[in-house]
Amino acid sequence: MPYIHFEYVADVKKIVSQLGWEKFSIIGHSMGANVASLYAGAFPREVEKLILFDFGGPPVSFADKTADVLAKYAAQMANLSSVTPRVYQSLESAAKRRQVNYVGGTLRKEDAMLLAERGSRITENGLIFSHDPIIKSGSPFIETQSLMMSVLTNTQCAVLVLGCTGLMLPTAEKEAQVERINVVYKNAKCKIRKRIKGGHHFHMENPKQVAQEIKQFLTFCRSQDQALQSKL
Repeated sequence: MPYIHFEYVADVKKIVSQLGWEKFSIIGHSMGANVASLYAGAFPREVEKLILFDFGGPPVSFADKTADVLAKYAAQMANLSSVTPRVYQSLESAAKRRQVNYVGGTLRKEDAMLLAERGSRITENGLIFSHDPIIKSGSPFIETQSLMMSVLTNTQCAVLVLGCTGLMLPTAEKEAQVERINVVYKNAKCKIRKRIKGGHHFHMENPKQVAQEIKQFLTFCRSQDQALQSKL
């Protein structure tokens, strides 16, 4: 099956149901932040706090490109059986591949090593990344801005958005990101937005500062809840 962000929401719901959770908080980075925000919009009564790192959602898509997207996806899927995973002879060489510029930023060697170790497995021929090759085929489904907004507008929980200082986005993407953040904030119980020095993986580059921001956010939310209770 294809990898669609809306399907990820269903996967999260399966986990929540299995664990028997009724109220909980979600923390997510990049695509994970997008899935977290969609879940909070789909199930606003379940999510108490939403902590998003470098949240922007999928690239801006337009409905008039549907035919092109579908054709590209179908062609890639038709040739998927011929795709073989690239083999690396060491963890270091796999980590070096992870250091290639990604979404406007590069990983430090120590961070790339950590991600490569977590995201790879050893075979008889060498090391390969453990992700499903089909994920590179994209999706046949266009997630338009209006579709995203219709889900995000239902968000009601407390929201912390942490962005980075080292990422430059095209104007259209930046405007779409701001629009999504604003609609997530619209009905938020309490909201904080800050930028952390670094690139797309700023939480790995500055973990102590990120942890401190999360602690301050939770403290702020607690004080807001206490103030509300005192009024009642």
